[in-house]
Amino acid sequence: NKKYSYDKESDSLFIYIKEGNEERFEEIAPGINIELNSEGDIIGVEILKASRFNKNLGKESIRY
Repeated sequence: NKKYSYDKESDSLFIYIKEGNEERFEEIAPGINIELNSEGDIIGVEILKASRFNKNLGKESIRY
C-alpha cells in the first residue's frame, strides 16, 4: 500500500490515511484539505502547491 503520492502536473501531494472513497472534503488551512468518507472518517490529506513545502517534490512524480 502506498502511503502518499505526488502529482507533478497539479503540484499536489496526497497522504493516504485509510482505504475508502471520498464523500466530501474540508479545507483545514489554505491549500490543505482533509478528505472524508461517508462515515466522516478521515481517509486522506491533500496538500495543494506542495512544492512550497519541499522543493524536491517538483523534480519528479513519486508514488509510495
